[in-house]
Amino acid sequence: MLLFAAVLALGFNLGGYPLFDPDEGRNAEVAREMAATNDYVLPHFDGLPYLDKPIVYFASAAAVMQVLGPTETAARLPAYLFTLATLIVVVWFVRRRWGTDAGWMAALALATMPLVLAYARTTIMDSALAFCTTLAILAFWDERPVLAWAAIGLGSITKGPVAILIPLATLIPYTLLTGGKLRRLFPLAGLGVFGLVALPWFLAVSQRVPEFPHYVFVRETFERVTTKRFHRTAPFWYYLPIVPVAAFPWIVPALARLKNWRWAWLARRVNPVAQEAILLACWVLGPLLFFTLNQSKLPQYLLPLMPPFALAAARLLTRETSELGEGGGIGVGRRTYAAIAALFGIALVSLTIWLPAPISLTPGERAAIPQTALALGIALLISAGLVWYAGRPQCPRPALAVMGYALTVIAMPIVSGQLLSAVGEDRSSAAIARVIQNARPMGAETEVVGVAAFPTSLPFYLRHHVLLATANARELTSNFVIDYQEQFRRDSTSPLRPADYWRGRVRDCRTPAVFVARANDVPVRAQLDSVLPLLAVEGKYAAYGPCAASSAR
Repeated sequence: MLLFAAVLALGFNLGGYPLFDPDEGRNAEVAREMAATNDYVLPHFDGLPYLDKPIVYFASAAAVMQVLGPTETAARLPAYLFTLATLIVVVWFVRRRWGTDAGWMAALALATMPLVLAYARTTIMDSALAFCTTLAILAFWDERPVLAWAAIGLGSITKGPVAILIPLATLIPYTLLTGGKLRRLFPLAGLGVFGLVALPWFLAVSQRVPEFPHYVFVRETFERVTTKRFHRTAPFWYYLPIVPVAAFPWIVPALARLKNWRWAWLARRVNPVAQEAILLACWVLGPLLFFTLNQSKLPQYLLPLMPPFALAAARLLTRETSELGEGGGIGVGRRTYAAIAALFGIALVSLTIWLPAPISLTPGERAAIPQTALALGIALLISAGLVWYAGRPQCPRPALAVMGYALTVIAMPIVSGQLLSAVGEDRSSAAIARVIQNARPMGAETEVVGVAAFPTSLPFYLRHHVLLATANARELTSNFVIDYQEQFRRDSTSPLRPADYWRGRVRDCRTPAVFVARANDVPVRAQLDSVLPLLAVEGKYAAYGPCAASSAR
């Protein structure tokens, strides 16, 4: 019942707030164009090839959009479904290995982690990648290498070579530490299945875009790992504060028996229980070491590392009474969790009377934060009380303790609707798209021109391409387009225009046009103010126009 409640919470109000730019807006528009053109091989963004990410998530969202239409729900639904698929895989595996209670517990723990919740509701590839890597690692652990390599192949056309790295960074150290044979990880049948899954799309795109192999292996893989060209650099300790928050609250019981690490290390070659602990540790530490050394760092890279925390917590919390004393594992770490949850609960409640001044917020965000923080703070305080009370040795209440652990994250999407809407209005172009559509002359097709500005969700909400007057095409947030912009500019159908194109378009306005600039771009806005009426300033962008022959004169 708790897992069912968590699943409902993950999908609660999925389309109730606008797409967040740049990632959600861009990915949703790629899927919309794929559904509109029925081209399920080569993704496009604003009419240009978009090869920064592979095909699986775009194709999934496009298929949903052909049924539900191009909406926020359709764009986010594949991430939710991939998360549910991951939960099913976890239940299937853990029930067979550790029993029914542990299976449901592991899935519940995974479903009620903040990082899992966030990306189950986001139009981005990481939930699909986490499904593939989780299935691959568990299949390897279950001696099913062919299934594992099929999952790796699917992951490779979901988010690229990282889908190969995460399982191998887990299984190779584990195999070496436990005395296994590495060749068992690479059966010919498994490698053949990997090729059957991953190669057809790669070859089809390479035939249509010959630059693709160099781009994906050199630019997007080697340079992303070894250089700082992608502007996502961070200090080596970047992930240390993120991991506890991402896996909260289940990281507390998951690490409660960390003091036994020496026994697990010494028994790793002979004891199955110790080998389980070593695998879960390798699942976290192997990929985490790579991500730490990687020059490109983002929080969502940690999403495939959440299942081992869920499995470790479920294993401990469902251990038999005879192993851990009266109450089994329910009481383990309860004081630590109660103290942490109470501290964070009090901190959130205090936001109702005090918000840090340096934080830049819109009026809607500033109005929504106190009530959201109050609700989450109360949920954390209740959670702390439940876990502390239910874990008492003299009267253990396992179900009550598990409810306490799960409560806060289940409550998050329910109480944060107003805040998500406020953030969406600030980080999306939904509002400015409505303004542009309302300003369109009756029966006229209005062209939209970005002046060194490109809200990535604007084409999605307008349902058509947007021209971009740009010097370097960086506004499209596509490294592939930036690298080959000169080639695209030579195409007469390309949306890329010279940086000063908009000036001539304003002077010679034979058809209506609206011009979009950044709200803080003072020089451009001053020039637009002198020739066109201001339609609106919404979020980070301002719209002017529509121009017509009379207004141009």
